[in-house]
Amino acid sequence: MNRRIIQNQEDRKGAMLVLVAFLMIILIVGAVFSVDIAYMHMVRAELRTATDAAARAGAEALARTQDENLAIDAALAAAELNIVGGQPLLLNRSDIQLGSVVSGPNGKLVFQDGVPPLGSVRVVGERVAGSRSGPVNLFFGAMLGQSNFQPVQVATASASVRDIALVLDRSGSMQAVENGLSRIDALKIAVDSFIDEVETSSPNSNMSLTTYSTNSTRDIALTPTFDQIRIAVGNLPAAGFTNIFRALRDGSNSLQQDANARPFAAKTIVLMTDGNFNVGGTPIPSAQRAADRGHTIHTITFSSGANQAIMQQVAAIGGGQHFHADDAQELDAAFREIARSLSVVLVE
Repeated sequence: MNRRIIQNQEDRKGAMLVLVAFLMIILIVGAVFSVDIAYMHMVRAELRTATDAAARAGAEALARTQDENLAIDAALAAAELNIVGGQPLLLNRSDIQLGSVVSGPNGKLVFQDGVPPLGSVRVVGERVAGSRSGPVNLFFGAMLGQSNFQPVQVATASASVRDIALVLDRSGSMQAVENGLSRIDALKIAVDSFIDEVETSSPNSNMSLTTYSTNSTRDIALTPTFDQIRIAVGNLPAAGFTNIFRALRDGSNSLQQDANARPFAAKTIVLMTDGNFNVGGTPIPSAQRAADRGHTIHTITFSSGANQAIMQQVAAIGGGQHFHADDAQELDAAFREIARSLSVVLVE
């Protein structure tokens, strides 16, 4: 009987050894493959970083140079500077797409390949079979018949690149004084705030100046430096009637015809008036022409005598916003709000 007990104990010990050995194998296999899993997560993070960097570099170059080929070159160079899975990320030119970014019906940003204005760059970063970099080799995956994995990441960057046409009222009614400050002087202060905001938040912008009363003049052509515009606005007189039709037409023309007009820049008109058109006819045809060119129109009315209804209609045609200001403080706030809306940089 003692022999049986001893035999049973030895059998249990043998069984335990087999079980322990089996569990050790499982633990070792788990540890081995956890190395590959951790490596895969690391490579995906590296690829995400490299793809984001390429998209941002391409968008910056497109904003700065307005050249599609240079933008693609910049994206490719940025990708190659980043190590993914132990080697530089080598992309093909076909992995870089230029287009625009819009908000979809559900609020999600959607990239539109080849749709102007070309201000966005989409990069497909991949380590897959057939790509220049090829798939990423695993350390132990071959033991299960999977020797590599093929991660893909997509990034879209959109730089704020705008050509802006300031279209400002200098008609006789702008001489009116309210709370110790004339409307024309309130406008000068507000425009100075607008330029400050644009210089800070939209450094890739160009700006032109069109002013109007009975007639319209294109005072300053599109320029990346705004000192001339500050000086010209600071010296504006106030006299004459209000020809918004011609002013809006001239502002739109500056975005198309000036030497510094850029083909891939978003085009924005900021139209301000303190009254109602009383010469030259309704501005609606000029607004429609600008909208047909792809120009966004923001409008600002200043004072209770301004025709808000027609300026709201102009803004709606131009896909922009309308702001009304009853005093100098509200006028300054309206210009600042428009400037901030121009500085948005979208990253998908």
